[in-house]
Amino acid sequence: MSLCPGYHQVTQFGPDDDYEEEEEIFYVTLELGNVEPVLIPSCDSYYLVGLDTPTPFLQLAGTVLKGRHETLLGTELLFSEHEHAVSYMESTRQRICFREVRLEEKGKPKPKADTCQLVLDRITGKLAPLPRRCRTRKMEVVPEDY
Repeated sequence: MSLCPGYHQVTQFGPDDDYEEEEEIFYVTLELGNVEPVLIPSCDSYYLVGLDTPTPFLQLAGTVLKGRHETLLGTELLFSEHEHAVSYMESTRQRICFREVRLEEKGKPKPKADTCQLVLDRITGKLAPLPRRCRTRKMEVVPEDY
């Protein structure tokens, strides 16, 4: 017996051979922001983690980047180059924008200001002293006889 004419209740599905699986391919572009220009050609490998999450992470040498997905207003055209010839490949409306982040261990107390802190150098991947920060505001000079 059926609730709707022309349809019948199924108690068990047939073998998986009856169903076709379609593979979907999505292209996204990666915007690396203010990454050192010499870093990308000098990297032998990279790690891209969580591409299907809201915040993917990318590691190039010692630099860790955190990303966010953006939908573009228009489309970006993607081309491939083969032996001095350029051909259209695909288009995309998705981009992942990355910015550099510094990972810290959870629950670890912050170091005191007078101790020298070592960080991972972005280009060499070795430990180096933390770079000095630039002043954020100008100091005013007040004359002595003021």
